[in-house]
Amino acid sequence: MRGILAVVVASSLFAGPPARAQDAPGEVQALQKISATAGGFAGPLDDVDAFARSVVSLGDLDGDGLGDIAVGALGDDDGGPDRGAVWILFLAADGSVASQAKISATSGGFTGALDAGDWFGFAAASLGDLDGDGVTDVAVGAPRDDDGGLNRGAVWILFLNADGSVKSHAKLGSGSGGFTGALDANDQFGCSIAPLGDLDGDGVLDLAVGAYLDDDGGADRGAVWILFLKADGSVKSQAKISSTAGGFAGALDTGDQFAISLAAAGDLDGDGAPELAVGARADDDGGTDRGAVWLLSLSPGGTVAGHAKISSTAGAFAGPLDDGDFFGASIAPLGDLDGDGRLDLAVGANLDDDGGPERGAVWVLFLDGHGAVLSHAKLSATSGGFTGALDLLDDFGISLAPLGDHDGDGVGDLAIGSLWDDDGGVDRGAVYVAFLDAGHWTDVGGALPGAGGAPVLAGTGTLVGGASGALALSNVLAGASAHLVVGFSALNAPFKGGTLVPGPAIVISGLPVGGAGALSLPFAWPSGLPADFKTWLQCWIPDASGPLGFTASNALLAETP
Repeated sequence: MRGILAVVVASSLFAGPPARAQDAPGEVQALQKISATAGGFAGPLDDVDAFARSVVSLGDLDGDGLGDIAVGALGDDDGGPDRGAVWILFLAADGSVASQAKISATSGGFTGALDAGDWFGFAAASLGDLDGDGVTDVAVGAPRDDDGGLNRGAVWILFLNADGSVKSHAKLGSGSGGFTGALDANDQFGCSIAPLGDLDGDGVLDLAVGAYLDDDGGADRGAVWILFLKADGSVKSQAKISSTAGGFAGALDTGDQFAISLAAAGDLDGDGAPELAVGARADDDGGTDRGAVWLLSLSPGGTVAGHAKISSTAGAFAGPLDDGDFFGASIAPLGDLDGDGRLDLAVGANLDDDGGPERGAVWVLFLDGHGAVLSHAKLSATSGGFTGALDLLDDFGISLAPLGDHDGDGVGDLAIGSLWDDDGGVDRGAVYVAFLDAGHWTDVGGALPGAGGAPVLAGTGTLVGGASGALALSNVLAGASAHLVVGFSALNAPFKGGTLVPGPAIVISGLPVGGAGALSLPFAWPSGLPADFKTWLQCWIPDASGPLGFTASNALLAETP
């Protein structure tokens, strides 16, 4: 029976209304805001704390079965102006904050020396359990740390306790932590951080760290440092990727700010080498400061084996992007959101003007195996089902973190930073937890019972083009022959003593019910359907115990994302 539903339904659906320009999944179906006044967060936050300059998933830090996050607040003044802080937020199932902990110069057991203006919390990344104690550890960037020179930058490795406090730490930067790379004044090493897995095969996690104002080849072109770590968080060795180093042949221009953001992209092309996504928010493809994302295929030694680019003029991305959007300001891997077996990416454009100047946006990119964009969705004040109230200059999309399937609906979810949100005061910042959509199955009732009760119809699988799923019919007369009625509108008409819910467009008859009174009908959901397209399905079964010789299942409403 595999595929019969896809073939029959598709033949009719493709004749339906025209598809929207973008009909991929990735839109928002529910939203939770976390700020000084929302989402159960007790803070406190002060004006210009810039909470949410970074956000990172920590997995289930406290062991309650729900994911937790770390959120950077680079403008926090604990101990001195703009020293920065990181909040550990233990989340509830709805994305609100169940409890919290703070790490700063004066709290959370952190004894590292932070100075005024360090911007600790500008970037963060989960390290997994680096020290083997069963608790997730985290790396935190302080790009304006002055070790060795003004704003050279640093990365702090924090070994955490399960309550979010710091057990111990290591510092990586000029003259510390075994890092011997040559940093210059204003390189801002630590502006971005991404875990790479075990790149060199020594059994220890390795890191990518951005220095977005590095001057290799020209002013502020930017660079990535690949750090091969030891289990204590110190650096065993390093490699550099820039206009003049690491085998990178991409064309960077002055002021591109390559490596303002980083994200591990798995093995996108299946060649056995991991990919690293690198943001260059001030790239000028198509116009000034529109931005770009580079996908770098890495060798075990941290050099670049190949690359691809996504921008206004590259990678088949249809955008559109406008001048000054800063596409690439943040990046997050979403896993396989659309069910096609390939990684998808979220990319922030925090100066996008949808709805008003610099409100910000997030692009969800569905990629092929070579780093080109197959389709996309946009989340902003005016698109993508996003219902949050964004204001001028909020910088929504400044940071991103994949949350896994936080709400248990089978689809990955996303945390999105809004740096200059004004809840509770000026520029305090906020995080949105966005529960993403891959279509809906809704039980709309209409069952007609027989002697054994009402048959039950259930749908499984995401309703995206080509994705696998199944209809499962149960509690049916054993050995009966079921009829599946498919409609593209609701009829809700009296029929055989019950209610025929779908307006019949297709009837698939002769579906054999097994001896256990159940039937499974696998399918591949049709491709090319319009977003929010609705299909009603209901099974009718000849059964003498029914009022007029039939029983019927409940009806399902299937809505494509």
